[in-house]
Amino acid sequence: MAKSLPEIFESFTSVMELLRNEQFQKLLVDYERAKKVFLVGYEVKDDVSSMVLFEAEGRYGLQPVDYLLAFSEFVKRKENEIAAIAILLNKPKDWNTNALNELKQKLKESNYDEANLQKAHKIVYHKDTVDIISMVKHAAKETEPLLSTVERVNQAIEKVTAGKKLNDEQQKWMDYIKEHLKQNMTLDEEDLKELPVFTDRGGLTKFKKVFADEYEKIINEINLAIAA
Repeated sequence: MAKSLPEIFESFTSVMELLRNEQFQKLLVDYERAKKVFLVGYEVKDDVSSMVLFEAEGRYGLQPVDYLLAFSEFVKRKENEIAAIAILLNKPKDWNTNALNELKQKLKESNYDEANLQKAHKIVYHKDTVDIISMVKHAAKETEPLLSTVERVNQAIEKVTAGKKLNDEQQKWMDYIKEHLKQNMTLDEEDLKELPVFTDRGGLTKFKKVFADEYEKIINEINLAIAA
């Protein structure tokens, strides 16, 4: 019919008669359609699986275990090259915000960003939100425990406050610091000067009054406890 359309449309009258034909119109609406068929294989079982793959240092398609092995090799190889790794493994008393920023940047450059490392650790070790310090230490030495960010922060604050008789105000500041560390993993004077969690409560000036001559010692002890 399609091929014969030019001939059919030569006669407009005959075409209109066809289109107005009640039987033809009924046929257009009620023509027999192909039946829909859905086959059910009761004896057939479909196995569906998925796999998370990673990229690191120009290598693609790494399974989680291989990704963490590559990370371990990276940490050991870069210990003397990346200052932040050397600090965590050998000189935790030097841990500070600059070291944390350097660590994150160097890891990201080689596709070992914190989010991917946490994802791989969760798959392999069934541990949620492993903190970046634990991941580096465990990569260098498997006997090092894998701690979550909350676990590391709580452990550090408990260590710093052990044996100290804190007054109510000092304890409140330790609670502020604890919440800050869960996001940042270091503490320095700039944080106390600039971050709302501290500035809303008087900032560095208030912190110095609360801890008096001990304020610098407290900051150093906190960073050491976090990195240790």
